Amino acid sequence: MTSSFNDIRKIDNTSRGTPLVALVTIAILGVVAVWFLRGGSFMLYASLFFGLYSITQLSWLSIILVSVVQNIVFLPFRLLYERYYRDLKEFENEIEKTKTDDQYFLLNTRIRQGDKSILFYILNFVLLFVAFISAGRVFLLEFYRTPIAQHWLYKFIPYPEYPLKGVMFHFPFFKITSTMAVSWNTIGLVIGIVVLVLVALRLLWRVLRPILTNNKKILQIRINYNKALYWISGFIGILMIGIIILLRNWPTGIAPMMLSADLSKQNTTFNLITAIATALATIYSTFQHKNENASYARKSGIPEEIIEKVGKEKVKEGFRNALLLGIFAFWVTRLMPCSHDLSVMAFEVLYVLSPMTFDLLIPKSKHR
Repeated sequence: MTSSFNDIRKIDNTSRGTPLVALVTIAILGVVAVWFLRGGSFMLYASLFFGLYSITQLSWLSIILVSVVQNIVFLPFRLLYERYYRDLKEFENEIEKTKTDDQYFLLNTRIRQGDKSILFYILNFVLLFVAFISAGRVFLLEFYRTPIAQHWLYKFIPYPEYPLKGVMFHFPFFKITSTMAVSWNTIGLVIGIVVLVLVALRLLWRVLRPILTNNKKILQIRINYNKALYWISGFIGILMIGIIILLRNWPTGIAPMMLSADLSKQNTTFNLITAIATALATIYSTFQHKNENASYARKSGIPEEIIEKVGKEKVKEGFRNALLLGIFAFWVTRLMPCSHDLSVMAFEVLYVLSPMTFDLLIPKSKHR
């Protein structure tokens, strides 16, 4: 591979004109960069929020609607992603097979050749980055009680009256009214039984394997068992700790309640909910990508054992990332007003609901 790239470099000294599509994309990226650095994206999101607020007269609802509007605006980009899905996958595989020193050269070559899929990917990434940074920046500011500067709003956006309305966000929750602690002997017995059952099943399969190897029904059960085992082994330590904590504080009484969070202030309970939601969204994303990649690999003729092995590693990595991101989200959001928490959770809920909402409008690529 290295020699082939060296050969390409030797003969790639001719002066070639850059395709128009590449020049246009570079120009757009330059304009977006200047616009972002000069505060244009912040003005856009601030105007979007206060434009929605002028209609709803509720701060919390306007924050959620900003997330909905952003998803609608980026629908054309998701359609284009489906259009270039196969090309992007092929380039991703090519990059993985290329040595690190030659990856930049390969990317640069594709850009100079006017590869539309790569140019789209770069443009889409930059626009998403600008969008999320700008949205986060807006909701980090204290403008709920302190008036926002007039120059940050477009002229056609009505300037809001202060204090803003709908700053308190109410959401259903629950409180544990009583708990009980399961004895350590019982906990040890339960864990021991679970371990013995798993070991017994594995030993039983080894004994019966020569007899049942050709039985497809039994083999499918074995495959499902292995999948469950792989899934559990990715986070067995965390699972055990969680089970022990739960059994030592087993709830015996739960009552519904309504929690209230002032969007202009930090709220520890809301921070914890955001952290849990972030971890769950990460786990959901892990399994979504795992299933998608497994389907793509099967269609490419990759052996099932390799798919299972890679899937196991992805699940482990996903749960590790979920734990780290959850902790990081809790730490970071404690330094911010909880309007940022609501914004993050709105994006996460929309992402999880996407297969039942926005994804229905996007036809899947035939090359998947």
